[in-house]
Amino acid sequence: PRFQGRLVESILFTVLLLSLGFFLSIQIREGINLQAQLSSSKEKQSVYMQQLADLKSSNVKLKEENTKLAEQKNTMTENVLNEQGYSELAASLTKTRELAGLTEVSGTGITITLNDSNITDTANVSQTSLIHSQDVEYIVDLLKSSGAKAIAINGERIVCSTSIICTGPTIRVNNSRYPVPFVITAICDSNTTYDILQNDSHILFRKSEGIEINFAKKAELTIPAFSD
Repeated sequence: PRFQGRLVESILFTVLLLSLGFFLSIQIREGINLQAQLSSSKEKQSVYMQQLADLKSSNVKLKEENTKLAEQKNTMTENVLNEQGYSELAASLTKTRELAGLTEVSGTGITITLNDSNITDTANVSQTSLIHSQDVEYIVDLLKSSGAKAIAINGERIVCSTSIICTGPTIRVNNSRYPVPFVITAICDSNTTYDILQNDSHILFRKSEGIEINFAKKAELTIPAFSD
């Protein structure tokens, strides 16, 4: 009976070791597979990020080429009209393009930089401490009423068809999305506009809520033409 008892113990111990070994082998195999999947995911992410960077770079180049082609087309149209004796029509066409925001504009102006509150304690972060599309729209409208000749947000020319919409942590301007900070540039009387912005009650109220709104006068600014 003692021999049989030891035999049973040995068998049970062997079964336990085999079970433990089988379990460990499964865990090791799953760990290896998980590492392989993680490595593959990182490689794919790297490839996708590079593709995204390439597409963004290509998009910038295409926009630049599009701008140059549009300028060449406009110049050729004006030349043809002038050569055929339609100088008044050529001048009217040029003025219309300027009013529509289809031409580059340079001159003195101002930049306004808007950023979320610098509060680091997440418990104190609220919707009032974040920049919203309404804040951007308010300043754009204020610039227009102050006589700004041309306005852009992060390089996007503002025209009559422009929409400024919150999309999560970004805002969409025309057909492009931008995160904070939002930089608004305007060709205008820098001294007068600066004073208006500095003393505006709504801007002062929003600054008191923690968001950052900074103004800077510029002796020379260039605002691109509407490209969409």
